[in-house]
Amino acid sequence: MFSTILRKLRRLSRRLWVRVALISGLLFVALGAAKLFGPMIPAGFAEAIGADALNRLLDIISTSMLAVTTFSLSVMVSVHQSASSRWTPRAHRMLLADTTTQTVLATFVGAYIYALAAIILLSTPYYGEKEIVTLYIATLVVLVLIVFVILRWILHLQALGSLVDTTARIESEALGAFRERAERPCLGGHALSPGDVPRDARPVRARGTGYIQAIFEAALQEAAEEHDARIYFEAPVGRFVHEGEIVARVAGGGDEIEGALHENIRMGALRTVEQDPRFGLIMLSEIGSKALSPGINDPGTAIDVIGRIGRVLNSVRDELGGGRDTAIHDRLWVPPLDPTDLMQDGFGAIARDGRELAEVQIALQKTLAALQDHPDRKIAEAARDMARIALLRARAGLGFAPDLERLERAVPLEIVRSLRE
Repeated sequence: MFSTILRKLRRLSRRLWVRVALISGLLFVALGAAKLFGPMIPAGFAEAIGADALNRLLDIISTSMLAVTTFSLSVMVSVHQSASSRWTPRAHRMLLADTTTQTVLATFVGAYIYALAAIILLSTPYYGEKEIVTLYIATLVVLVLIVFVILRWILHLQALGSLVDTTARIESEALGAFRERAERPCLGGHALSPGDVPRDARPVRARGTGYIQAIFEAALQEAAEEHDARIYFEAPVGRFVHEGEIVARVAGGGDEIEGALHENIRMGALRTVEQDPRFGLIMLSEIGSKALSPGINDPGTAIDVIGRIGRVLNSVRDELGGGRDTAIHDRLWVPPLDPTDLMQDGFGAIARDGRELAEVQIALQKTLAALQDHPDRKIAEAARDMARIALLRARAGLGFAPDLERLERAVPLEIVRSLRE
C-alpha cells in the first residue's frame, strides 16, 4: 500500500498547480520565519534598513514576476503547439509534465504571491522594525532564487520542444518504462498464459470507456490476500476498452475484491508511458513516419529515430524468465509483452512509409540485424520477421535496381535467401 501511495504522489507532483502550491507555501514559511527571528536582530541593523528599501524590492518582484510569468506561459504554449504539429501530438503531454518548466513557472508565481503578501503585511502592524530586517534578508534570498531560476529557464529554452529534445525525452521515458518492466516482469505478477484462467472465474467489466493507464498492483495484491482471491487481467495497460468490456477475471473473494479492482485500475481518455512502454515506441515511430511524409521529406530524422527505437528495444528482457516464475505478487496474472507487437509498434510505420528510400531501409535493416543477436530468443525472432517484412516492402517500393542491391547487401544472407525461395 505504501508503494501505491508513493506512485500516486509522484503522479500528483507532476501537476503544475501542486508545485505552485508547494513553492508558495515555502515562501509563506519565509514570511513567518521573518517574524520569528526578528527579535534576534541587533538594534543597529534595524536602523540601517528601513521599510522604504524593502518596499522597493517587493515592488520590483511583484511587477516583474507578473510580466515574466505571462511571457513564460506564452513561450510554453507556443513550444508545445510547435512540437505537437511538427513531431507528434502525443509529445504534448510529455512536455506538459516537464519538471523544469513546472518548477520555473511555480517559482515565478510563488515569488509574485510572496511579494503581494509581504506588501500587505507591511501595511499592518504585524512587522516591527527588527522584523523588517529579517524580511529584507528573506527577500534578498528570494531575489537570488529568481535570478538562478531565470538563468536555468534561459538554458532550458535553448532546446525545449526541438526535435532532439523531444525524441530524447520520449526515448528516456520509454527506456525507463522498459527497465522498470524488466525489474518487475508482468508488473510483478505471473505471466498470463492460455489456460491459466479458471472456468469459474468471474468477469469484471469496465465502468467507462478509455485507455487503461495504470494498475496499482501492490494494492490489488494486498486486497487479493485479504479476500483470498486471484486476479487474471485480460486487458493490459495501454489497451483501449469500452464500457462493459471485460478487463479482468476474479477467482475467489467476493464483491469487495471487485470493488478493489475498480479502485486500483486507472482509466483515462489518453494513453501514458508510465506502465505502458509500448506507447513510447509508438510515439517515436510516429515522429519517424511523419518525417517521411512528402511534405516534410526528412529521412535523416527517420534514421535517427530508427537508432533510438533500436536502443529502446535492446533494453527489453524476457518476461517469462526462461520458464522460471519470479512473481512477487503471487495472486496476480498479467499478460506479458509480445515481442512481435513491440517490433510492429517501433518499426512497422517506418518500414511502410520509407519503402521508397534506400538509406532509410538500410538503416532499418542494420538495426534489425543487431536486434537479431538479442539475448532474448523471442525478440531476435521478432526482429528477423520484421526484417523480412521490411525487405518485402522495400522490394515493392524501390524501383532502382542498384538501390535494391545496396539494401540486400545490408540484410543477413539467410533472410534474402528465405525470400527468394
